[in-house]
Amino acid sequence: GERLRSGQSRCRAVPRGIPGVKHMRLRLTLAYTGTNYHGWQIQDPALELTTVQGLLEKALARLVCAPVRAFGSGRTDAGVHAVCQVVHCDVPDTRFHAIRDWRHALNALLPRDIRVLQAGPAAPDFHARYSAVSKTYGYRFWQEQGFVPPWKAPYVWACGPLDTESMRRALPHLAGVHDFASLQNTGTEVADTTREIFSITLEEEPADPLLPPCRPELLLTVRGSGFLKQMVRNIAGLLHDVGRRRLSPECIPECLERRNRAALPSMTAPPSGLFLAAVEYPCDGEAS
Repeated sequence: GERLRSGQSRCRAVPRGIPGVKHMRLRLTLAYTGTNYHGWQIQDPALELTTVQGLLEKALARLVCAPVRAFGSGRTDAGVHAVCQVVHCDVPDTRFHAIRDWRHALNALLPRDIRVLQAGPAAPDFHARYSAVSKTYGYRFWQEQGFVPPWKAPYVWACGPLDTESMRRALPHLAGVHDFASLQNTGTEVADTTREIFSITLEEEPADPLLPPCRPELLLTVRGSGFLKQMVRNIAGLLHDVGRRRLSPECIPECLERRNRAALPSMTAPPSGLFLAAVEYPCDGEAS
């Protein structure tokens, strides 16, 4: 791959904005820590370089000497992480073949808390968002009140002890096809708030041998056909209140039936515990 120095490269001959230039579709898989970023998507031009999309597009533009628009599989919010954010973009054919290792070339230009894990060609009609058939999110609850290990603190909700059995009794009420309007925060208008949750589990993570005995960390995993704005964080907040015995698991169907966020008595869980874990496509046969 090429490594750029002083913002220059050997791609001066690549046409910029000239009709008829042949392009190749590039597919990327990214992992990032979202703590320092205003989410994946560029929403305010003034904050472009504090978003993952903005920094990725800047790196792509340096490599191809032309503006490049990157499309992500999901719009992770400020502070939310990803271990598998799938992205596609179109780059000039000449540059696509000239750069031998796109992963290495992009990682040389990106901050260390944003990494390209995979890079390669995609079908011309592949779309990172609209081609997806399912997405999986994870949410981590830290139960120990005495401490939070520094290496875990950016990636968990330090919420204290929870009644995990009550939380597990709540899960079947969320699985399946529902109108999830009660679990959608304002900010993004959608025509239909019905989604399907294929599976939802809550597991205790294995004890860390580096730590003294403490309450187990909990991992909530939600796989579905798609998600509304901050839907998984609202699920986590709802389950948290069930785990704190502020709500009964049996109250969840009524909350969903009201189809109104105001009907949900729980808070939106903080972004630190949430991460995009996997995205599935029909062309893959397995999660990407």
